[in-house]
Amino acid sequence: MKKTIKRFVKNNTLLMFLYRLFGNLSLSIIKPFLRTDDKLILFVSYGGRYYNDSPKYMYEYMKKDPRFADYKLVWAFTDPGRHSDIENRITIDSFKYYKTALKARCWITNVVVERGLDFKGINTFYFHTTHVTLPKYCGYDSQEPELTAVGFRYHYDVSCAQSQYEKELQYSMFGLKESQVIVCGYPKNDRIANSSASEYYQLRQRIGIPEGKKAILYAPTFRGCMDAAAEVNIDFRLWQQELGDDYVLLFRAHPVLVDKLDLTPYAPFVINTTSYPDNVDLMIAADILVSDYSGIFFEFGVQDKPMYAFAYDYDEYIKSRQLYVDIKHEIPGGDLSEKELVSLIKSGLTDEMKAKLLAFRNKYIAEYGSATPKAVDVIYENITR
Repeated sequence: MKKTIKRFVKNNTLLMFLYRLFGNLSLSIIKPFLRTDDKLILFVSYGGRYYNDSPKYMYEYMKKDPRFADYKLVWAFTDPGRHSDIENRITIDSFKYYKTALKARCWITNVVVERGLDFKGINTFYFHTTHVTLPKYCGYDSQEPELTAVGFRYHYDVSCAQSQYEKELQYSMFGLKESQVIVCGYPKNDRIANSSASEYYQLRQRIGIPEGKKAILYAPTFRGCMDAAAEVNIDFRLWQQELGDDYVLLFRAHPVLVDKLDLTPYAPFVINTTSYPDNVDLMIAADILVSDYSGIFFEFGVQDKPMYAFAYDYDEYIKSRQLYVDIKHEIPGGDLSEKELVSLIKSGLTDEMKAKLLAFRNKYIAEYGSATPKAVDVIYENITR
């Protein structure tokens, strides 16, 4: 019910305007009575829904960094009870959340902290890890009504990018200046890039991948449809018949579809990993990635593993969503039919396809492997000035 109300407000310009008007007014009244706590850092991942992604890996790094030994590191969650292992946690959108945000010296997030409002203080250092900005248009470039119609603004002080190409896109995407975007890579990708063979085998065992079989991670983008059948346009039976002897399929849909999919008829070939808490584990454990317009290409791509595009609805999709990166031509597979793609996976990448993936990485994922310490150094330098 709560999610339905939020979605309705976000999609209604008048309601969003009123929310911003009264929300900003209320916080502006409270703000003068709260002093900045120089030792307080707030973490938010995907609007408080998860403990994952780059904020998680930065938090874990900072917990071990002696420079932050006397800092209070606080996480905001929609359901704090699910994260009892986190010492300091609060409920997002609560009064305590806004009070903590107003007092914090630093915000670390992969999306936003302000919940559609404008209350960042002059003493708050706002660090944006990003959660993959490519390949679809996003931010101001997307021209989404919820951003443009009500005057929404990004207030990041610093944002991470993986390449010079992405850095320059973020100028218009988030309204940032050249000095505000650091090309250091994404902190979450450090673990993927530096994973070991032992971690690979341990994760395969945890996920349930049979010994001797290769794992294909299929992670399609969310097209905005709540109908699982319309969202998941794949013939699992075909894949099982053609690939079942040598492969398993790790299927990861958008979290909103987690309760709408019944993949048991295709077990044990299909392993539904939609509710798996951290997709970094899946990317390390998988041998092959198949996706369409998802940013997962720009994470999985730090590894020397095959990637295939399954953009079966390419011509239709680009009518409604513009792309920064032409997935159809820059990743093997493109808009092949399902049967053609399955055949390609069985035969493997050609030398030409391998060269295409290397060029893709060099252009879009130029920096990876040491983003976390670089990002934490930037934060420390800025909050201790």
